[in-house]
Amino acid sequence: MQFTLRRSRFTVGVLALGFVCLGIASAYAQSGAADQQLKARVEKRLSDRKVRSIKVAAHDGSVTLAGPIASVGAKQDLVADILKVDGVKEIVSELTIGKAESDRALGERVADQVRRSSYFTVFDEVEIGVDNGVVTLTGFVTQPIKSEDLARRASHVDGAQDFVNHLEVLPASLGDDRLRNIIANAIYRDPAFSNYASQTIPPIHIVVRNSNVLLTGVVNSEVERRQAENIVRGISGIFGVQNSLRVEK
Repeated sequence: MQFTLRRSRFTVGVLALGFVCLGIASAYAQSGAADQQLKARVEKRLSDRKVRSIKVAAHDGSVTLAGPIASVGAKQDLVADILKVDGVKEIVSELTIGKAESDRALGERVADQVRRSSYFTVFDEVEIGVDNGVVTLTGFVTQPIKSEDLARRASHVDGAQDFVNHLEVLPASLGDDRLRNIIANAIYRDPAFSNYASQTIPPIHIVVRNSNVLLTGVVNSEVERRQAENIVRGISGIFGVQNSLRVEK
């Protein structure tokens, strides 16, 4: 009887261990099924966005995205969108951005996008820097929406590896707005510059902050450069003038 009792206890122990193993296997199976379902949801989102060539892996709510993508802006948009998929807790990005043929070519494409912005006017000044595919915008704009639009455009140019926005939004001021319009009218109605007025974005830009004026852009001669400054200095209500106009060579 004693031998039988001990053997029974051993048998019960083996059965208990078997139940534990089955429980672990069941948990792994459920986890694997959940991962596959999450992967399928992410792949559907990619398909809906018409994003191709991106590989997806999922584990415990962590999703890894791998493959080529056009720009840093496109990468940021994709990551933000996939984070909205039900069950996604984090994104591990292994996305790769193809490089532009040169920094110069990339800069020219960014400049074209800046010019295409319906928000960009002669009252804004934007400088574009490109270093090993990293695009930096500096300068001045009159409204926050302009900074946002230009940043979006620049960061989505194919080949942009990264993006830095150093655009300064000028403070809202009715007095500065008034001076901007007065200066623009005075310059572009002058016979020396009337040929520029018909351009979509005339080349002389007028930055006004706290009644101080910065002239930037390009003119055809040193005579035009000095004439623009003289026109501005003849307007009342201006505290100071900085002439940074360049002569086109």
